[in-house]
Amino acid sequence: MSRSESGVPPRWPILPLRSVVETLFVGLPVSRHHQAEEGARVIHEPVLSVGDIEAGRITPREALVPVALRPGSLERFRVQTDDLLVSCRGTVLKVARVPESAASLLVSSNLIVVRPGEMLLPAVLLALFRSAAWQSELRLRARSSERLVQLTVRDLENLPVPLPPRELQHELAALIEAEQEHHEAALRAAAVRRALVDGLISEILLPAADEESSREPGNE
Repeated sequence: MSRSESGVPPRWPILPLRSVVETLFVGLPVSRHHQAEEGARVIHEPVLSVGDIEAGRITPREALVPVALRPGSLERFRVQTDDLLVSCRGTVLKVARVPESAASLLVSSNLIVVRPGEMLLPAVLLALFRSAAWQSELRLRARSSERLVQLTVRDLENLPVPLPPRELQHELAALIEAEQEHHEAALRAAAVRRALVDGLISEILLPAADEESSREPGNE
């Protein structure tokens, strides 16, 4: 049994990420596949980018702008349900889980796709990527240039993944998903409160401002 840096045996087996996932790959290099030649055969498809991840959620398919691409071997750059998207270029490290509604979308090369295997539930792997420990580790492994973080597949391959029993994984997944639902509900409630306050401020203050404006010389 391997030991941690403190000399204490780990509670569960710890394996490198590459051993517990089905695959890791970088997304489509859009600039190489972009078709700008007039009259050439093209396909138009939306491509997920790092900017399409916000607060752990992916922009809905219908809100994505299609990109003109040369037909070719694009299938290997498509995501599946429960894939994890990890930003590999940008100022902020982002991670999101692909919902069923986003399955089959193409992803760009500023994202690394992590496809969970059978050894670890996607929700648990997502929680590891979001944890302070892994976020700190990723920043240590990343190359930075002018505040831009750059990660490669190799930087992720050796991340240490604990493998608790399957029953415990399911319990953790239920807890993680319940917390996520609570977090999203809190965000929606905050948005509603903000809209109500904005409406109230507009109702109380802006009519008075409009009235003063109408009394300015030349407006009478």
